[in-house]
Amino acid sequence: MENKTKIDNITATLMIAAALFYDGVQTLLTAVGIGPFVNWLISIFAWLTFWLWFTIKGVSFTNNPKRLFTFMGGSLLEIIPLIATLPIWTANITATVFITKAENKIKKAIS
Repeated sequence: MENKTKIDNITATLMIAAALFYDGVQTLLTAVGIGPFVNWLISIFAWLTFWLWFTIKGVSFTNNPKRLFTFMGGSLLEIIPLIATLPIWTANITATVFITKAENKIKKAIS
């Protein structure tokens, strides 16, 4: 069986762009003044979106503590009202993508 990367470059770019979109919407809503009231809802939707997207791509969070800590830690920070204006989703998804890509390269090198 061919050892194929779980997340290719196009998917990684789209994931990071979606994270930038979520962060931008949260920052805009905070600037308007309604952010603290709705950002938690956007964070839940973003978490579900990225969890489903990674799951469809075959990335599991339960078998890797680094991925689990990165994904869940960033997600929890996004629920805090003033911290939600920071680009945490972008950093969270970028780190998760790079961890996954690095693991795939290591697996290819070992095989």
